Amino acid sequence: MGISFIFKEYRWRIIATFSLLVLENVARVFQPLLLGLAINDLLEGDNQGLWWFGALYIFGFMVGTARRYYDTRVYTAIYANTATHMATANGSSEMTISAITARSSLIKELVDFFEHDLPQAFSSVIGVVGAIVLLATFHLWIALGCLLCIILILAIYGISTNRIYAFNVGLNDELEKRVDVLHTRAPKSIFNHFRSIARWMVKMSDLDTLNYGLVELLLFGLAVFALFMSVQMPNATAGSIFSVLTYVLEFAEGIYMLPMVFQQLIRLREIRNRLENA
Repeated sequence: MGISFIFKEYRWRIIATFSLLVLENVARVFQPLLLGLAINDLLEGDNQGLWWFGALYIFGFMVGTARRYYDTRVYTAIYANTATHMATANGSSEMTISAITARSSLIKELVDFFEHDLPQAFSSVIGVVGAIVLLATFHLWIALGCLLCIILILAIYGISTNRIYAFNVGLNDELEKRVDVLHTRAPKSIFNHFRSIARWMVKMSDLDTLNYGLVELLLFGLAVFALFMSVQMPNATAGSIFSVLTYVLEFAEGIYMLPMVFQQLIRLREIRNRLENA
């Protein structure tokens, strides 16, 4: 039981939510472009660009609001059905109550991935791709700088994959013992259990902090480079410089989210293997 199982069982509901998500994010991608044009129009005494920007913003807002209402109802139903299936399927097996309890929580993580992490990943990908494409229309070298950052960030997290997976194995092994350990009411065993959990979490946090610092340095360099190149553009205007810098910031925001989703995917791969081997 994993991501593929949930998608196969509820694919049409999930596709509907992601269709709304795509519309919402496409509207968001074009907002900085229209806002830059609106700035230029306002400087010339024309309000037409502002009206276009307002219409696009309202459209994206309405689609996003509808999606959030729908998402909550879809994913709470998926969680209730999937958790019930897992608990009843393993109820007659030799699996301990502690393990079943822990795996019910893991099911919630799988569903949360569809409700929160995957939409964030989609939004990030659309934002990153849209930013690169539109930056290329302003200045090709800035777009190429973004692509170089992506390659380097993928290398950073690719090197970390095995360690992230091993840390999640250790953490989930310990979490499955929780109910049994608490049932003993032995202070030393309980302390050792929670101390072990803390150690695994510190290891994951330390690795995440190191990767985050490297990504931050790359994006800082990109921002400085983009600022320098944007003022060198032929026929540069206040609106065009604003749009370029906004797209660079949106690119950076999207890139920040992708490593988090990458780590969550590794964690979910371990959860899937654990549930399938139940």
